[in-house]
Order: sequence, then C-alpha cells, then structure tokens
Amino acid sequence: MMNKIIRRLRENISLVVVICIVIVASILRIQAYGDLRLSIAGNDTQSYIDASQVPLFSSEMLTGRRLLTTNLLYRIFEPQDGYEILVNGSIETTRRVIQPGFNGIVIFQLVLSLLGWGMLAIIISNHMKSFLTKVLSTVIILFFAFSPHLADCDSILMSESLTFSLFILEFAVLIQFAFLLYKNPNANVKGWITAWVLVHFIWTFIRDTNLFVSIVTIGLIAILYFLPRYRNNKQLHFLLFFLTAISIVGLITASQSTRSQVQLVNIYHDDLLASPLRTEILKEMGMPDRSSPEYKPWFEENASSTLIKFMLKHPGYPITKIINDFPWSFTEIKQTYFNAPELKTRNLLMAIGDALHPQSTTPFFAGLLLLIGLIQLSIKNIGNSRAWAWSALWLFVTSTLMLIPTILGDTWALNRHALLSTTIYRLSMWLFAIIVMDIALSNDSKINLAEQSES
Repeated sequence: MMNKIIRRLRENISLVVVICIVIVASILRIQAYGDLRLSIAGNDTQSYIDASQVPLFSSEMLTGRRLLTTNLLYRIFEPQDGYEILVNGSIETTRRVIQPGFNGIVIFQLVLSLLGWGMLAIIISNHMKSFLTKVLSTVIILFFAFSPHLADCDSILMSESLTFSLFILEFAVLIQFAFLLYKNPNANVKGWITAWVLVHFIWTFIRDTNLFVSIVTIGLIAILYFLPRYRNNKQLHFLLFFLTAISIVGLITASQSTRSQVQLVNIYHDDLLASPLRTEILKEMGMPDRSSPEYKPWFEENASSTLIKFMLKHPGYPITKIINDFPWSFTEIKQTYFNAPELKTRNLLMAIGDALHPQSTTPFFAGLLLLIGLIQLSIKNIGNSRAWAWSALWLFVTSTLMLIPTILGDTWALNRHALLSTTIYRLSMWLFAIIVMDIALSNDSKINLAEQSES
C-alpha cells in the first residue's frame, strides 16, 4: 500500500515537472520569435484565399485547387475588408510584416503548434517510467519543435504549420488510446477516439497524400484483430468504419480535383516526356502526339490511369526515381521565406535546430534500426514495449507511405513537400532512442528479463 502511494506521488510530481517545462518552453517560444502577428506569404497563399471563396456547402470545397481544411481556415478568419498580401518570401527572402487580415491565421497556427507539441510531450512523458526519460523526452521534443526549422512555419501563410501541428496532435492522441487499450482492452476510450477522429479528419484534408495515413491505420488495427482480446472491441469497429469512409471520400474527391491535373501535368512535362524512350512507350500505350489536338482531351481522361499502368509495366522507373530522389528529400529543410536578424536568440536556436534536424538520410536508417529493436522488445513483451512498438510502427510507416507518392509525384519542390515525412524521421530517431532507454531502465523490464533467465 505504501509503495503504491509513493509511486503515485512520484508520478504526480513528475507530471507537474513536465507541465512546468512545457509552459516555460511555450512562453520562451512566444518571446523568442517576435510579434505574434508577423507573417509572410508564399506563392501558394493567394490560391488559398481564392479557393476559400467557393460556396461553403459545395463540392468545390473538396475538389477545388485547395482542400477543405485550408479553405475553411481562410474563410473563417477572413476579415470584412479581406486579405492583403504585402510581402511574398518565395520570390526573394525578405522580412516578415503585419499583413492586414492575416493576424488571426498566424496566431491560430502558433496556438495549434503549442497545443500539439505540448500535448505530445506530456502524453509521451506520462507513459515513460523513468523520471530521467520523462524529462529528457519532454526537453528533446520541445527543443525539436521550437527550433526555427519548425517554428518559422507558424509565420508563413502556407500549409506546413497546420500539417505539422495537426499530425503531432493526432499522434499524441493515438498514443494515449493505444496505451489505454493495451492496459485494458475493455477500457472506455470513446472520448480519445472521437478526438482522434476529429483531428484526423481535419488533417487529412490538407494534402492528398495524407490519405495514406488512413490506410496504414486500417492495416494496423486489422493486425490487432489477430489477438482475441481486441476482436469484439466496438470502439475499434467504429474507428475502422470511419477510416474506410474517409478513405473513400478522399480518393473520390482527389481524383475529381483540379490539383491532381496540375500534378499530372508536371510529371508528364518535367519527367516522362523529357525522355524520348518513355515518350515512345507512352505513345504505344495510346498517348497522342503532344502537339496534336487530341492530346488535351486524352490527358484529362487517361493521364492518371496511363501513368499507373506505365509504372506497373516498367517498375524500374518508380524504383529508380525513389532511389535517386530519396536523399534529396532530406536536404534544404530550412525555410527561405524570411530573415529575422533582429531576433537575439536566433543563432542559438538555429544551432540547436541544426543538431536535432540533420539534413541527411541518417535519421531514416537510425529510426528504422531503433524501430526494429522496439519490435523485438515487443515480441518478448518487455515492459510497455508492445504499446510503444505499435505506436512507433504507425509513425514510421505513415511517414514512409506519404513520402513515396510525394517522390513519385513531385518534380520541382520535393524537399518542401516531403518535409513532413523527413521531419518525422528526425523526430523518430530521438524519440525511439529515449523509449528504448526507458524500457531498459524500467523495473518491469528487469523483472521480465529475470523471469526469462530463470526459465
């Protein structure tokens, strides 16, 4: 009884310490980056504004140039006098300014960032058993998130800030209900699953490639059904139903969208038709000559299906493209939209960020090795390794399945469009190492190892 009281007291003290670290780090994050209203536009910002003007309950909200989430965001925060873009950092790097109409958006992006990363730090530390790893994981996560490599995105009027913050919030909620169900398959996690469903829905409709997360989650939940303790869990049934529905809606709207045509034009123009050999193969598959009047109607109807058939018949093309472009997706991760020499701590924060955000493929391979270690620990059922391994597998596989179509479908801005996946690989490298450390330090792992040695 006394041991339980002492353990509960330690847990409460640890939670208070972690929350204090999150609060202090959030305050420093706010103070270190200047006026909260400062913003800068990109080349895509005007398209977000234009896309948000369509009727609220129309199909264009899902099938237009931009997706539902950014359409709603720019519609909700649009002031009576409209938006006014004063600086565009995509042409030449410049300084942020307070742009009329955009104050609500940049402040919302900041709040969402603080909420997402703060919640991730608290939830992950809460499931750590060692006080050392609780504090270490919190500090690493917050330094990782609040360095300029990610924090700068909150001032940029693009989709990156929303993408990072909502995905991290989604991951944090997933860890929470995964651990609750691991400890008790009959636990009531309706609230957590409802929260996850809401965040996942909003996040999915930022980029088309986000749909792959639904597919991965369906597969990982299906794996749980091999275990009798989860087969009759109605909460997981609901989650599968929702994920299937959102996948169907997403695939249909993506195929009907104008943005998919723009991407296809880039792939054909910059990649496929740049090669005489590939051009001849496509002509054999029914593609008219590019200069003929039949080309445009053929392209609108058959470009997507022909591309898929081409890749299936000639797998060397996608394999070679992935191998060649994979290293490039990890490079040039720092934003090039604005300079901020007036910020006194910027050089220090940039140095910390450079250490935590290496621009190489090392995070992918380091994270993969640590993931294999976690899976091995889960097979032996050491500590909380099974819950950690399932969550880590979700994180790593979703990042990979989003990266592959990004590489295959991107011909001019790969490093920016791949930034979510490569950032998650960098986070995984640090996070998985701390998880393995915590399992090694936990009393449960010592007990399990002792039992195995005795048997």
